Amino acid sequence: MKAIQKGAYWGFLILGLFLFYLAFRNVPFDELKEEIATVRPIYLLLLLIPSWGGQFLRSWRWQLLLGRQVRFASIYHSLLFGYFVNLAVPRLGEITRCASLESLGGPSFGKNLGTVVMERATDLLFLVFVSIMAFFFQNEALRNWMDIELLQPIDNRLKESYFGIVAGLFVALIILIAVYRVYLIIEENINEGLRKIIHQVKEGLASLLKLNASTLLLFFFLSVAIWTCYFFTTWLWFQALPAASGASLGMAFTVMVVGSLVKTLPIQGGGMGAYHAVIGGLLGLYGLGALSSTTFALLNHGYQTIFYLLFGGFSAIWIAWKKKK
Repeated sequence: MKAIQKGAYWGFLILGLFLFYLAFRNVPFDELKEEIATVRPIYLLLLLIPSWGGQFLRSWRWQLLLGRQVRFASIYHSLLFGYFVNLAVPRLGEITRCASLESLGGPSFGKNLGTVVMERATDLLFLVFVSIMAFFFQNEALRNWMDIELLQPIDNRLKESYFGIVAGLFVALIILIAVYRVYLIIEENINEGLRKIIHQVKEGLASLLKLNASTLLLFFFLSVAIWTCYFFTTWLWFQALPAASGASLGMAFTVMVVGSLVKTLPIQGGGMGAYHAVIGGLLGLYGLGALSSTTFALLNHGYQTIFYLLFGGFSAIWIAWKKKK
């Protein structure tokens, strides 16, 4: 198992580096430097507002699931430390922030993990929703391209394999029942310590259902606000780069959505390489020049990476200091 995990880690790292090379192999370095030099400095400061604001709102939303008795500072720094770890080992940060919060006197690791699963499930639903919205924000040329190259082939494949889909759903149902039966057998034979952790995870998973109506509405509002911050971190970069400042709101929205999808890939550095290749190519479809497209991808991704390195690194130091204290 360790050999597989190690192989996957290095495999995705090499893939990211290779995609990064493909994205920039034809970009003259001198021209790239000149394009970067055109960035309007004031926007580097303005970008801190949605970048940090998104993490503040995420911490607030997580606190709603954990309970108001949990210190906000512990939640905030555990969250940012998790993002810091994710840069090196994708997905490990979700585990790290749960353990860090417990070590700072917060709820149990199991409950923390359950609430994180609920958080990520909420984010997934929002990602699906904004992805559908993004399709309708496209200009006609790009919508036609997506329809011909993506949607029609998928639709044709589904029509051709109707029986296969039904059979697949039936098999999936059988597997789900089997997994549940195995879970019941395991639950009957596990030791008390593991049983306690499973109970804590269930408690965390049920946290959203325990919220009253007003708190649930606040949870929804914070989720919308978080995605609004994500949008502005993208839109402000279009304003910061003069060559891209004519972008429409729909274009910025689509880049945010596609960028979010790419960052779900388990590639180190927040989707390093994959982000640059995909976003650079997407902006090219919008008619932005190759140099400006790759520069935008480099700056947007690089700024967020530096943000998590600095703020996440500070949180790591803060957590170590608090634990020692």
